[in-house]
Amino acid sequence: MEVLMINNVPRVGVKGELKNVAEGFARNFLFPRHFAIPATEGAKKHLKLMKTSWEKQAMREKQAYLDMAGKIEGLVLKITRKSGDKGRLFGSVTSAELASEISKAAKVDIDKKLVVADHIKELGEHSVTIRFTGEVKAHLKVVIVAEEKKE
Repeated sequence: MEVLMINNVPRVGVKGELKNVAEGFARNFLFPRHFAIPATEGAKKHLKLMKTSWEKQAMREKQAYLDMAGKIEGLVLKITRKSGDKGRLFGSVTSAELASEISKAAKVDIDKKLVVADHIKELGEHSVTIRFTGEVKAHLKVVIVAEEKKE
């Protein structure tokens, strides 16, 4: 069965592509999830309009990501955590915590899935990347400082 992809599906097809897939796969997976539509003559003619609309939407999204990246680029975050004697943290600083701190500091909503960093488990300075798209990225430094010990 020939379908017109209206969303990217890994290992199946990209948005705007005509694909031949099994009828059951199309009917039970692609159509209900709005990943594809049947490739009728009307849909094929409508494809040009959809492509221009998708391009405009992609440009708007890219501009919004560039604006957010501009606010985040070069930012230095200071995070205080409890640590042991050798500079190891009790626990770690996760991407969700980093996204929350970035949102507070830059006043931009960041999803934790955009943060590219392993769990930070040591004191010191760490480099973190925010990947909005393949082209738009922002880099910032995170400084992990030991919490003052109360005596």
